Amino acid sequence: MKVFKWSILIPIIIWIFQIRGCVITSYEYENQIGYAWNLADKSSTISEKSKYITEFVNNLQSNRGNFSDYNAVFLKTPDNSFDRNLTALKTLQTRLKEIQGMNPNSFEYQVAIQQITSQEQGEAVAMLGIFHGCYFKENCWYCWNWYMGIIIALSVIWLIIVGFVFVDDI
Repeated sequence: MKVFKWSILIPIIIWIFQIRGCVITSYEYENQIGYAWNLADKSSTISEKSKYITEFVNNLQSNRGNFSDYNAVFLKTPDNSFDRNLTALKTLQTRLKEIQGMNPNSFEYQVAIQQITSQEQGEAVAMLGIFHGCYFKENCWYCWNWYMGIIIALSVIWLIIVGFVFVDDI
């Protein structure tokens, strides 16, 4: 009976550490890096958007050691590369700076704003996922992507096996 109780506690302790790690790592990412993108997304003027995108790029670059090179283990591609996504983000940063010098009433300005908006709403979600994933993979690997799924699945399998082995003792 004592062995059964301890056998159940092992996965529960693992889950507590996982939840704690996920919460703390998410908070650290948002507090040190991600907040700038969120503020850029909320900003209405090009100058404010540009300011926060520049801050986001600077946050990513100054914290480069806290990111893995890829948001992948085996199937590494340019699309899941931290550096390639940072390069793409810098093109947005450059475009925002270019737009600041345009006349807001011009057709060119309107087209540029439309491009920026579609980029923020489309590909930006995937790009932000890459940055977030690279941060988690480096700082809290047991909460990263499919590693977390494997740990949870093994814990559940453990509980099922323990339940079958000790079902007569209950």
